[in-house]
Amino acid sequence: MSSTLVVSPAAAPARKKRGQSLVELAITIPVMSILLLGGFDTTMLIWDKLVAGYAVRQGVRLASELGGRQTNPTATQAAIDQKIVRNVLAVTKTWGYGTLMELDIYGATRADGVMQASDYQDQFNGSGNPLPSGLQTLTLERRYQTPPDETAIGIRLVWQFTVPAGSFGNMTFTEYSVMQVAPVLN
Repeated sequence: MSSTLVVSPAAAPARKKRGQSLVELAITIPVMSILLLGGFDTTMLIWDKLVAGYAVRQGVRLASELGGRQTNPTATQAAIDQKIVRNVLAVTKTWGYGTLMELDIYGATRADGVMQASDYQDQFNGSGNPLPSGLQTLTLERRYQTPPDETAIGIRLVWQFTVPAGSFGNMTFTEYSVMQVAPVLN
């Protein structure tokens, strides 16, 4: 006695459709995952860049208001700089995935405000501690407040973005902002 398996013509296409759906799903899931994680990483990067921009603007605004020796005859350079550094660090605490590497307060000499090695500058590490004393050259006496020679003071952050989902490598950025020191009118 022999047995014969009879497959209905309607069952074969259903099996093929199921197989096709699994292949499509296997292709679609990794692509969608990459897009989703990339979107998340990009959103976090944009947020941290916005915070960095806000931090330098807040820092330079305070540095401009505090000025130099003319408006702070009894203050020390370290005390003025620490107020500025604390202000910037307070803003950067809202970073999601950013890490501050270096903070610089400098007297900008270029028209575009980019910090040069020859500029007078006070440099701090990511925790707000001064870097070696030879790099603290923007004294209060060098922060001129008499028009038309007011010092253009700048704040620069060097920071690293650590990618949360790992869709692209870690990146280092530099943000800066420059303002004229508030003038003292005689």
